[in-house]
Amino acid sequence: MSSSELKGSARLGTYLKQLRTGYGFSLRKVEEKARLAGGEIDNSQLSRYEKGRCYPSFDKLRVLAGIFNVSIQSFSDIVDLEEYEQLRPDAESFADLMVVGNDEAALGNYARAYAAFQKGVEVAEAGLEMDVAHEQVGLHSTRIARGRYGLARALLKLGKISLAESELRNILKIGDGVESEILIKTLLQLANAHAELGDRFLARLEAEKCLLVAREAGDDHSVAYSLHSLGRIAYEDNDFQGSLSYFRDSLILYDEVNDTSGSLMMKVLIGASHTALGRFKVGGKLIQEALRSARQAGLRRLCALALSKLMEAEFAQKNYQRAKAYIREVDALAGSEVEEDRYIDLLFNSAFYLWQIARGEGNPIQEKIAFGRLKYLRSSLERTTPEVERFDAHIGQRKTYENLVS
Repeated sequence: MSSSELKGSARLGTYLKQLRTGYGFSLRKVEEKARLAGGEIDNSQLSRYEKGRCYPSFDKLRVLAGIFNVSIQSFSDIVDLEEYEQLRPDAESFADLMVVGNDEAALGNYARAYAAFQKGVEVAEAGLEMDVAHEQVGLHSTRIARGRYGLARALLKLGKISLAESELRNILKIGDGVESEILIKTLLQLANAHAELGDRFLARLEAEKCLLVAREAGDDHSVAYSLHSLGRIAYEDNDFQGSLSYFRDSLILYDEVNDTSGSLMMKVLIGASHTALGRFKVGGKLIQEALRSARQAGLRRLCALALSKLMEAEFAQKNYQRAKAYIREVDALAGSEVEEDRYIDLLFNSAFYLWQIARGEGNPIQEKIAFGRLKYLRSSLERTTPEVERFDAHIGQRKTYENLVS
């Protein structure tokens, strides 16, 4: 931890204050709850944390996480976000900042998208504070909701799931100021957040509800996104025939509303569903076609995902050399010298399959290297995927064995 962090974090302080006021707790109330939880955080100490004057110890953060029902990882994520300050765009108007944020998100530059949306929220909140006559409360509330929705999307893509969920719940608290379109998409992102955390049952229920609401509202884009979410959940549950059906229906609607990125994503996932069903030729062709289009459009994240799915198809066919060639391409796109531009989930996926290949080939040196990389990446990964679940299960079994023989 750097000396600047030890002196405190203004962003962490703001987050702690938001959590406390969101629960309606006074500083004294938090002190009482900390004592009941077996910790010691007096009200003056918490006030210093909130003002960014000093940084809480790990034990203090653990107590605060319990009081506010958040993960300790969320506190670390908040501090990480301070690094994105240097990425704030020059744009000043809310409309321009939303355009910048959406453009960066489409290109897969989620840290830059976050910085733009964060500035947009600040502009919208400043407008609300200046509207002393309350003549445009609805406009400012709508802008705040849109900005926070963009923040949540970027945070989800950055793997900061708990923070994304917090932003989504802040949107719901706005109440009547939220447009139906944003409300539906907010609920859908909550479903995605729960899917990321491994609660696919709850995620499916939420996505199905959003699908019904979107259809009743005649919102084709939200219908497409709902089908997309349901397809993803089915895919991760190994229901590949079901995912194929959802993705196909979603593709039709994405095409109708001219969402190029959404359409290409569906083509990749339709191809992946085919390969998961053993239809490697059909699926591989679809993914390759989508990959070419994504490259032409400069969609880095989508290119990396397509290559990752091609790698998984080669692995399933035991074409390990081809799989490793794709892994090198994935890592070249997903990795970056700038930490915030990395796609940790895809890097983890690559390391997982390298580990599996090394185990299959009986290469203990490469197995050890890949395993070490997995452990390193796992500490930065909040989302849950089938590969993460398998790795975690292996770690659990390994610890059980070590305990038995010790």
